[in-house]
Amino acid sequence: MKRVKENVPSQNTRLLGKMKRWVKQLTSILSLIDRVKDSLTPKLEKVLEVSLHKNELLLVAMFQPSTKNLFLEMIDEFPSKQEELKHLVALSEMAEALALVGDAAISLAALHHVWQPKSVDVGVLTQKRSDIVNNEHMAELCDNWDLYEHRIHFDPHAVSKSEMEHDKGTLLEAIYGIVYIEHGLEKIKELIRYLV
Repeated sequence: MKRVKENVPSQNTRLLGKMKRWVKQLTSILSLIDRVKDSLTPKLEKVLEVSLHKNELLLVAMFQPSTKNLFLEMIDEFPSKQEELKHLVALSEMAEALALVGDAAISLAALHHVWQPKSVDVGVLTQKRSDIVNNEHMAELCDNWDLYEHRIHFDPHAVSKSEMEHDKGTLLEAIYGIVYIEHGLEKIKELIRYLV
């Protein structure tokens, strides 16, 4: 980025201003990545009793949609770098995909937890599952695991309580998605205890 910045004419203040902001945001992302690696990864590995070092899915899970704009803006300014940047644009979408997998895994594990062979009342099962799988519970667990504080984002500081709970639930679902992908449904069924 610094090399590119040196080649921008000094009279192009708009682009120079953008690049200064980009450097600041990229530096922030790198710092947040280090925090995830240094503090969140060991904490989650201990709590979940699993290894999360096989790949960088935990880092991907921490990328929030607000980061996408930075990389899209960079592509707009430097279309020749689209190939290199398109993977960065996709990070927040990959995080959402992990959350989708985690949501399904949590729901299935919750059903296993509440299933009573003699019970045929779907309404009761649905209610018991939703008592376990709700944003309030997931937000509380997200706080216990310090996920929200480790997210990689450029979101405004003031968000509504419901938005925050939704974001926290999505982060937690992404963690469960990683565990499901790397360790399978049996591990998720074991970890559902944190939501019960």
